[in-house]
Amino acid sequence: MKELNIRKFMVNLLGIVMARAVFAGMNPIAVGYFAAVYLERKGRLTIMLTVLLGMLTVLPVEDTAKYAMVLLVVSIITALLEYNNKRVSVLLLGGLAGAVTAAIAIAGGFMSENPSYYIVTGIGEGVSIFACSFVFRKGIEPLLHGVRGQALDNEQIISIAVLLAVFLYGIPDFDALGFSLTMTAALFSILFTGYKYGAGCGALTGAACGVILALKSGQINQIGLMCMLGILAGTFRELGRFVTLLMYSAGVIILGELYQNTQIGLSGMGALASCAVVFLLLPKTLIFKVNGGEEGEKEDIFVRQSIQNVARGKLRDFSESFHSLSNTFATISDKKMSLSKKDKNDIFDEVSEHLCKDCSNCTLCWQSHFYETYQGAYHILETVEKNGTIALSEVPVEFAGRCIFLDNFLAETRRVLEVAKLNLTWHNRMAESREAIAGQLSEVANIIDDFSLDLYKTSETTETDRNNMIYHLKSNHIVVNRIAVFEKRNNKQELYMTARTERGRCITTKEAAGLISEVFGKRMRPSESCKKVITKEYDTFVFIEDANYTVFTGMSKMTKEGGRISGDNYSFIYPDPGTLVMTLSDGMGTGETACEESESVVELLEQFIEAGFRKESAIKLINSILVLRSEEQTFSTIDMSVINLYSGICDIIKIGASTTFIKREDRVETINLSTLPVGILNQVDYDVVTKKLYDGNFVIMVTDGVIDCIPGDEKEKFMEEFIMDLHMNNPQEIANAVLNQALELNGWVPRDDMTVLAAGFWSK
Repeated sequence: MKELNIRKFMVNLLGIVMARAVFAGMNPIAVGYFAAVYLERKGRLTIMLTVLLGMLTVLPVEDTAKYAMVLLVVSIITALLEYNNKRVSVLLLGGLAGAVTAAIAIAGGFMSENPSYYIVTGIGEGVSIFACSFVFRKGIEPLLHGVRGQALDNEQIISIAVLLAVFLYGIPDFDALGFSLTMTAALFSILFTGYKYGAGCGALTGAACGVILALKSGQINQIGLMCMLGILAGTFRELGRFVTLLMYSAGVIILGELYQNTQIGLSGMGALASCAVVFLLLPKTLIFKVNGGEEGEKEDIFVRQSIQNVARGKLRDFSESFHSLSNTFATISDKKMSLSKKDKNDIFDEVSEHLCKDCSNCTLCWQSHFYETYQGAYHILETVEKNGTIALSEVPVEFAGRCIFLDNFLAETRRVLEVAKLNLTWHNRMAESREAIAGQLSEVANIIDDFSLDLYKTSETTETDRNNMIYHLKSNHIVVNRIAVFEKRNNKQELYMTARTERGRCITTKEAAGLISEVFGKRMRPSESCKKVITKEYDTFVFIEDANYTVFTGMSKMTKEGGRISGDNYSFIYPDPGTLVMTLSDGMGTGETACEESESVVELLEQFIEAGFRKESAIKLINSILVLRSEEQTFSTIDMSVINLYSGICDIIKIGASTTFIKREDRVETINLSTLPVGILNQVDYDVVTKKLYDGNFVIMVTDGVIDCIPGDEKEKFMEEFIMDLHMNNPQEIANAVLNQALELNGWVPRDDMTVLAAGFWSK
């Protein structure tokens, strides 16, 4: 509170002195300064009175009355604009003050003998007021709302230098006993800014002060001398306050001796002494050194970007590894449709080895009649493979006449072939598993690739933009320690801010988001994950770019007649602030088993999508999980509507699902696609339809139990007409109406599990 009052006192004192800076009977500086300070909502009456007080010390009463009228008109128009929730900027205030001043001057000129002079001077004064208000505002912001240790940008340094220069010009002449008030203020301003902000700022302040001193004394060399003193003050700042003052004093004395006809030589000693006393007595809270933060900020951004590049490189390496694993599994996942020639030879060798080796007729069969025996045995093998068995009548006569263990040979052939076919089945099952695993690894690789693109980029915000944000929040009692802006892959921005409140206040993050939006130029809102209130303790808060649209949802469902548990499951999730995902899944059949299948699908989709997986990757992973999960075939439908709340784009994904309807102002669109449910094939087949939603549109999703209740062949056509005739804006009421209509058409008897989801889409 004490610090705030001191700052306001300084600004008002500055207003009194600056209002004395009159040029050719005009006072654009006073009005411009008033416009720059009047942007602050508190202390407006005070700044108006102090500016008018400063004018009264140098202007006639009638001229002061003219400017008082300007200030009054500006304040009234500003109040009207703010009452209507219009944003008032320094450009608007400066332009308004300049226009009112010019209008009054021109109106008065028409009553004089030389109106053209007043028109030109009036326009010139109006333009000067507009320029002064903009320049002064850059310097007033750090004076009122600057944070300890915060570096100034070039515009702010120039603005403060101009403010100091005009302040010197407005100081009343007081020169007695070797003491000059103007020279004291000039020397102190140069020393203070040079010590606190460095040689560059000191030199700029010295040049500005030198210009004013040159105007008042007519000695042009004052500009160079004061500039040199500013450089001197900033050069030795790292050695401490006392050493800096000694070197600065030495510079003033030496320059005074070299240029004895200047103001430094005539009144510099008294001014230097008073300057030194004030400088040494200043508290540390005011005179601490501020290092330029631009290079550090650039280095900080460079470090963050370098870390992000390293992270992306590592993620790409991981992705390539998973792709390689996927390719390895894919090469060993070939299925076999039948036994190969090698398999048959192995079976033939196993049978003959097992039965013929110890047979007394082995020599007769396999040496004397090798060809006939081989042909007969191979014929038996192919017949058993084809038919599963073989009758004695199908055995070649020559083979049957020589084989003394024919029944055993046929039985062993059947047994070995059954084992071979069982092995073939398991081989194909393993191939399917490898294929599914290959698909999973490939999707994991794609997910890692996709995640590397989701690493936030550091947004290139300028120092001026950050300072404007800090000053605006400070003027509303929020003290910002650090601030950073990141840009997501969708080009939407997020603002991270470490802040606290001052003067024991508690401010909601929603209120802070409104203040940030005013400066940011975009509608922002607090993240769901951050605290709701900013307190007096520092904490980190996240603000995200608000969506352009909002969605409200509704759901209605009914279980099949005689059933206790519905096989349908659904979800509404917001994986990020700008996306709504509506999911509807219908399990195979009805009852508990169907519910478990669809519930598993919905839960997995929720987990994958909320974790940042792309919807396509999530669907493929879920399909591979269902394929591998059980020997029994289980499947469920997937019906998804993914709505982008920034653009209004809706992606509709259907995998074995029923119809989706989009209700527009003048028509109803039907989306009905034919695909198999998930969990049947390794390679899931799905279609995506993209639609643009507009204000007042509704998305209605149903399971096949709803459509099946409609009689006739044109079921979707009937539902289109029914939805078109609905005149209600509540999504819950629409869902209830669709379900009740389907039940009514089937005699209020649900022939299957029935679920309806509805979402209403509106502009914010």
